[in-house]
Amino acid sequence: MPHELNILVESSRKQILTQVSEILSTLPKVVFCLSEGLLPEQRAQAGNTSPDIIILDEGADGGDIVTRLLKLKEQFVQSAFFVISPDTSPKNIVRLMKAGASEFISNPLKANNLIDAVEEFRIRRMNAGKVTKGKVCSFISSKGGLGSSVIAVNSAAALVRQQDRTVALCDMSLESGDASVMLDLMPELTIADLCRHIQRLDVSLFRGAITRHMTGLDFLAAPLNPAEADDIEAEHVSQILSLVRKLYDYCILDCPSMHLDARTLEALKFSDHIFVISDLSVTAIRNASRLCKHIEKNGIPRSRISVVINRYIKGSTLSVAEVEKSLNRTVYWIFPNDFAPIVSSINRGTPLVKLNSGAVFSRNLLDFVEKVQNPNVNGDYRGIKGVFGKAI
Repeated sequence: MPHELNILVESSRKQILTQVSEILSTLPKVVFCLSEGLLPEQRAQAGNTSPDIIILDEGADGGDIVTRLLKLKEQFVQSAFFVISPDTSPKNIVRLMKAGASEFISNPLKANNLIDAVEEFRIRRMNAGKVTKGKVCSFISSKGGLGSSVIAVNSAAALVRQQDRTVALCDMSLESGDASVMLDLMPELTIADLCRHIQRLDVSLFRGAITRHMTGLDFLAAPLNPAEADDIEAEHVSQILSLVRKLYDYCILDCPSMHLDARTLEALKFSDHIFVISDLSVTAIRNASRLCKHIEKNGIPRSRISVVINRYIKGSTLSVAEVEKSLNRTVYWIFPNDFAPIVSSINRGTPLVKLNSGAVFSRNLLDFVEKVQNPNVNGDYRGIKGVFGKAI
């Protein structure tokens, strides 16, 4: 998951300290402190370990910036150095880079420039193997109309409820995405826009295409025009998801129902956990079995594929035990049939876990998300209890 960065800002100018602190406070998993100097007696401000990044202000009163930079590099060998400077001449930039600065930030400060520099540094750390990757969870229905998008959207909203958790929701139903309706969002840019400029995909481009939802999740929408999906290739999906999992703790993918083209398969190959959605109807169970086998045939391990039952009603024609026998696998989770509240949340464009966290489905889904994060939680419980409170 994205690495927590320790950032130290060194400047004698309160305006710069204030600006930088306001910008950095918008980033997840960033711990920073402000300093008017990094003399030995002030090192305690940086903590016992070296900061990941030290930001120096060239305009501050403190002597020649190159001299300060070289001296600090001796003290903080493992740190990267960003320099804020009003002098944007090539000669000055080269001078600073030769002295050991890894990033040049022009002053007046632009928030996007500083944010992109920090996030690019975080990605370089990850590519060097020093940071673990975020988790990717995909949801795909065994047939249309089973509520896969509802579960995906609410799972993303539930995950982001947790403190300091970064979550992206990507609508991979490229021809007919519904997630934007469920979130009441009309994004100006979509995944199609990223793919049109895939050759320059970076943090800045990606951030321009996502939309922040009121729950706190970041949403990447499916194309507004279904015809645009024809220009999206499997390699595009691979590049986008490679970046996403470096920026977020969790990435939730809402995949098209029973549809395994090259793009969907690429998304599933990136997934740590694939949830195949079914209900207790014969057709859905049969399709779920076929879908699981098809996914496995494409080189995805069985251990990463789980079947979940949605809209469970006690006394259904098929029992969970019969379904498990037919599928030759254990059902991972059972979601209750809570139709009215869910329809209400869809019509309002607000995930049910946000609209009514006390609803039956909401409480169930919050337990589901807890199990996804901590597989051993709650023992055999998987969403529904039978007689005498025993887990089904």
